[in-house]
Amino acid sequence: MSHVSRPNTRALRGVRIGIIGTGTMGQALLRGLLAEGVSRRALRAADANPRTRRAVERRFRLPVAADACAVARRSDLVILAVKPQQFPEVVPPLARHLTRPHTRRGVGARRPLIVSIAAGITLRWLQSRLPGVPLVRVMPNLPATVGCGFAAVAAGRAATRHHRRLVRALFGAVGTVVELPERHLDAVTAVSGSGPAYVLYLAQIWEEAARALGLPRAVASDAVRRTLEGSVRLWLASGESAHALIAKVASKGGTTEAALRVLARRRISAQFAQALRAAARRSKQLSYK
Repeated sequence: MSHVSRPNTRALRGVRIGIIGTGTMGQALLRGLLAEGVSRRALRAADANPRTRRAVERRFRLPVAADACAVARRSDLVILAVKPQQFPEVVPPLARHLTRPHTRRGVGARRPLIVSIAAGITLRWLQSRLPGVPLVRVMPNLPATVGCGFAAVAAGRAATRHHRRLVRALFGAVGTVVELPERHLDAVTAVSGSGPAYVLYLAQIWEEAARALGLPRAVASDAVRRTLEGSVRLWLASGESAHALIAKVASKGGTTEAALRVLARRRISAQFAQALRAAARRSKQLSYK
């Protein structure tokens, strides 16, 4: 049974966290963890790109290593935040270190916990290359960069309840978290991973339509942004379903009803469902088995 939550990061106290790959999501996690009070002394990071290393060091006042293995050796929890196509290059050197017993007492006493946030890298693929290592796969999304992310967590066989709690706390620093069986992650990728693009695509065509009605560019953009923001806040605050709130806006015979009738005739709901199925299907096709 899944449960959506925003866990408390106190579970991470005393845990040494290593982030390999400090691109958009790696930096989002650093920002969120620091904002939640995680000590800089508990954080370590690695990135292969010298320019990125320098930028992250300036931004977060945190040393960033070039050697991913060195970071992994000194961490209890290792986040693999590199691109999916980099995994075949990054994982084998790490495996030589991660599969050795650690002597430090605590959460990483036997093996560090490995957390992958790469789309399409399955637990099966990781387990075949990191035997005996506790693994958790996470599908986050871009709003994590502003602390409003949605992340789905799927745990591998060797991951304990404590490991899962650590990962929920980790991603709770940048949004809300749901734990699901891995078979659901292609759907999560289609719904929330790709989801910000759907919202922004709607915003783009909404702005264009507003300008076609004669509104100045700045007014059209601000009207759409504020309406989107206000609608989401209303939805979250009310606790009501989207259907119930639509009914409150769309009075019988009014302007909203006229617009919704056009969308219904165009079968927008069916086309949107088809789009999500295409995204989920593509996610499955791109997976590393």
